[in-house]
Amino acid sequence: MIAGYFEIPGTKGAVGRLFMLSGLLFMSSLTHAGYRLQAIDYSQLAGDRLEFVLRLDGPVPTPRDFQTENPDRIVLDFQGVSNALEKKTLPVQRAGVKSLQVLEAGGRTRVVFNLDGRQAYSIRTEGNRVLMTLRGQPGMRPVSPPPQRTAYIPPARAPLPSYAMTRELGNVDFRRGESGEGRLLITLGDPKAMADIRREGRKVIVRLPNAVLPERLSRRLDVIDFATPVHYIEAMSEPGGAKIIVTPVSERYEFSSYQSGGLLAVEFRAPSERQREMADRNKPIIYSGNKLTLNFQDIPVRSVLQILADFTNINIVASDTVDGNVTLRLQEVPWDQALDLVLKSKGLGKRKEGNIIRVAPLAEFNKQEQEDLEAHQMVEELEPLRTEVIQVNYTTAEELKKILVGTSEKTDRATTEINPILGQRTTSRTTAVELGQNLLSPRGNVTTDPRTNQLIISETSRNLERIRELILQLDKPVRQVLIESRIVIATNDFTRELGARLNLNRFTVDGHTVTASPKDKYTPNDVNGNALVDLAATAAAASGGYFGVTFLKVGEYILDLELSAAQVDNRTEIISTPKLVTTDGTEAFILQGQMLPYSQTPPGSVAANTQFKEAVLELKVTPHITADENILMNLSVKKDAPGAPTTSGLAIDKREIFTTAQVSNGETMVLGGVFEGDQQNKSDKVPFLGDLPGIGFMFRRDLVKDNKKELLIFITPKIIGSALVQR
Repeated sequence: MIAGYFEIPGTKGAVGRLFMLSGLLFMSSLTHAGYRLQAIDYSQLAGDRLEFVLRLDGPVPTPRDFQTENPDRIVLDFQGVSNALEKKTLPVQRAGVKSLQVLEAGGRTRVVFNLDGRQAYSIRTEGNRVLMTLRGQPGMRPVSPPPQRTAYIPPARAPLPSYAMTRELGNVDFRRGESGEGRLLITLGDPKAMADIRREGRKVIVRLPNAVLPERLSRRLDVIDFATPVHYIEAMSEPGGAKIIVTPVSERYEFSSYQSGGLLAVEFRAPSERQREMADRNKPIIYSGNKLTLNFQDIPVRSVLQILADFTNINIVASDTVDGNVTLRLQEVPWDQALDLVLKSKGLGKRKEGNIIRVAPLAEFNKQEQEDLEAHQMVEELEPLRTEVIQVNYTTAEELKKILVGTSEKTDRATTEINPILGQRTTSRTTAVELGQNLLSPRGNVTTDPRTNQLIISETSRNLERIRELILQLDKPVRQVLIESRIVIATNDFTRELGARLNLNRFTVDGHTVTASPKDKYTPNDVNGNALVDLAATAAAASGGYFGVTFLKVGEYILDLELSAAQVDNRTEIISTPKLVTTDGTEAFILQGQMLPYSQTPPGSVAANTQFKEAVLELKVTPHITADENILMNLSVKKDAPGAPTTSGLAIDKREIFTTAQVSNGETMVLGGVFEGDQQNKSDKVPFLGDLPGIGFMFRRDLVKDNKKELLIFITPKIIGSALVQR
């Protein structure tokens, strides 16, 4: 049994002591002896989360963990693991984590996370890696099932189509430019391959659809030693292609990309001095200087600057225009905050250049900056112009020219004026050209060559580079969308009718009255019949049946009963499937049908006026592909058909829907539907007789109708991949 404690360096008293719980160390725990903790990396995740990756040289079980308060810490214990890290302390200062300390004692390695406050966290193991994620919010560690203690198996890549298996990446490299920019160089297997490059949070994600990443290139590169804005580059495979994640050192960076043949380059640059200065002004000031106490009455400002320079051993240069006195009474205030207070109280400013701080009135700094801008503008005005021809591939050169020049299309405006003397109303039309932001310099010029679809730009070298980057961002292929709609019209009509008719007939044969028995055969040559009750089924003549029987015979008169029945069952299903292909953000429509004539005779006119109206099947859509690969559409679906005839022509049965819907790629959504039901129970009968039991059916006609009609409209959008377009 082993028990004891140790102190974290830099802490005092019992607060800095972490007591280790007593426990038995079995010999089985020594089976992991010899493993070493080799590296600790961390990365910022979405939602203010922080992930630490602890790498060992062999697979180990999940470490023992616990959390302490006052101070707030999270502790991980690795039994039988030694520490191979050169640095024992790692400063973090983000997402609520101040620092990280690694200590080795008693045959185990302890990793201590110093926190600003209590946080929730989770731990999991993947082979020889231990991943710890801090939630970025107060709370205890969430209860979760124990992690799997099996060896980590990388996920298998989804099989790619056969035509894309040859698109293997040649290399993923990183280089430093002459001006300190970082260049990610990707050698593509297919010069025509397209890349999707976008910024997601702090990172930049490069996705290469249908690309195969070799195992030798599936790695993570730490390139912080190159002194560029890039910290990590991680290449990995994903279903349907490859993905490269670029993690910068900080959020202050700019990036651009260009492709030449089979080489894709993504360049990362640090922001300019002016941009950094503007960002620093907007950030809240955090003072970190050593604290001092000042108590002076009516002391010259230059003397205060001298005192601060002596206290901090920092070079301070004051302008000749700095003068005046100030009274100070500051107790335990950081020296940089004291300097800012003195400068603000006297209308002074400071600029840091290397290890020197210049102090002067703000007006003097503003004047100097204005002179620098005027000098820079003069240099631009005197800089020689260069002419460059840029090929436009996926759009028209005229459209890009409008963006560069900053003009929009012409607009016509109508103005109505009234003469106050004559009372006349006059209308005049004017044509105006709306101007936007001009991206060219005052001396710049751009023309187009419609024959070759090229831009001819005459500009300074600096503006040419900026315009070229802008054109590379705008001149990109627009993805296409296949829109398929289904319009289903289902009809189910059911009709059943039962009726009866009583006839009184008088029969004569050869002029003599004959009493006919069922065996007698005769042909009535004189039928004088009167329908006493005529409630026969009206539809029986077309699709029904009859059954007759002699009900009563008295002398020459015969009372006949005729029963009739009819039933109609009609089921119809009409399916229309219009489909079309259009580009992202472009309206398209397709229609099919006929034009129906309508004749009308105006009052006082003899000749008829004939007009035509459409009865068509039409699909009109404007799709927009969202960032998460969904499709947002403005839809108009129409299914008209000729209807009943009228005095002017055929009526038009209209079925139409107009809506805006968002559908996932390849999924089917029901946009809407209409259901109509018509139920009818009708009975025609002779009063009193039709209600008699047993014989009431002879004096009654029953009709049952049940008609149903349903309209359903479906939509299925699909994003057409670049590989399908090339095929």
